[in-house]
Amino acid sequence: MKHLYKPFLVVFLLPLFSLAQSNYKPGIVVTLKGDTLHGFVDYKEWENNPESINFKPALTEAAQQYTPNEITYFQVAQLDAYRSYNGPISMDATNISHLSSGRDTSFKTAVIFLKIEQDGKYIALYSYTDDLKKRYFIAEKINNKPFELVYRTYIDVDKTYNTVNETKYKGQLIYLSSKYNRNTDELKTTIENASYDQDLVNIVNKINGSAKQATHHAKSGISFYAGIGSAISSIKPPNDYNFYSTNDSYVYSYLPRISFGINVYTNPEVGRLVFKAEIALSANTFKTYFNQYFYSHPKSYLTLNQYTASLEPQVLYNIYNSDRFKFYLEAGLSLNFSKYSNNNLYSAGGTDPEANYIELTSSWFSVPLSAGITLNNKFGIYVSYIIPTVFSGNGFTYSSTQFGLTYTFGQKK
Repeated sequence: MKHLYKPFLVVFLLPLFSLAQSNYKPGIVVTLKGDTLHGFVDYKEWENNPESINFKPALTEAAQQYTPNEITYFQVAQLDAYRSYNGPISMDATNISHLSSGRDTSFKTAVIFLKIEQDGKYIALYSYTDDLKKRYFIAEKINNKPFELVYRTYIDVDKTYNTVNETKYKGQLIYLSSKYNRNTDELKTTIENASYDQDLVNIVNKINGSAKQATHHAKSGISFYAGIGSAISSIKPPNDYNFYSTNDSYVYSYLPRISFGINVYTNPEVGRLVFKAEIALSANTFKTYFNQYFYSHPKSYLTLNQYTASLEPQVLYNIYNSDRFKFYLEAGLSLNFSKYSNNNLYSAGGTDPEANYIELTSSWFSVPLSAGITLNNKFGIYVSYIIPTVFSGNGFTYSSTQFGLTYTFGQKK
């Protein structure tokens, strides 16, 4: 059992070759000539706006790569849409830990894809996210030329070194609301109180006189699951414990484990990265044989029954990711709450056990590493390795290899 961790380490150290894996969804691209091409777009979990996309006219054909220099628009059906933009973008930081000293109006000219956040009768709202920050843009339908909604924050070095928030975007939105005869007192108050985030979608809706959403996700962002399995578990005394020789052996516990949890998908239409929270119940019956006082025979042994409830936040990444089959790696932290019984030391040649020999703790942490497969977004098979963890005051360690089945509720295909 002590060598079981090696395959897990090998698996978790494999390169993330899956970054190139495709996830083609029905979509369109519009060329610079205005031609609309129907086919399939490789849809990713883009934290930043994509610099290029892969497109197939048919799933059996080779992929073609397009940049914003080569197309004016692309859409993934019922999901997201982007348009190309060639113009200035601001380069000042807005992260509170990287603020500039003094007002920074720097910009650069870039050719990029803007994500369409909202579209309507008079104006459209776009966003652009890179490693520096997220920016919002507006375009009026009469000219279709996006311009940035300006937001700056910086340290005022000329006065008291206070943080200054420059909210020019509010004035820009008030101007547009007035231009399109939407400048009510209610809307003006909404704009004046708006933060530089999704509040802007609501404001653009009101200026357009519509609540139409530009895009939506068909799949739920969460799902629930239940699991049942078993574990091969053992406890071991500390290596430097003089009471023991190095010749010890274990009777492993094989008792069942049940679990319930929730999956939260960073992008439910892709489903590659998942944050999980799990509650698990398990039981173990341990027995450890050893040589006492450096005599080989007869053997002494320890016994312990353990009943544990665990809370486990985890991160799951699907290395291979399709609706029919997924292969994933998972890591997390487990906060364990245990009750015990039968904590006895049976000395060689003795008649009565020494009770409460192991100095037990009722709460302790462990680190599970897992790998598994999911079929049809529903049925799962997993195996986990619990890194050897000290769970007692006198240095005893717990380790386990767990395996089982899961069933997921509530996630659409």
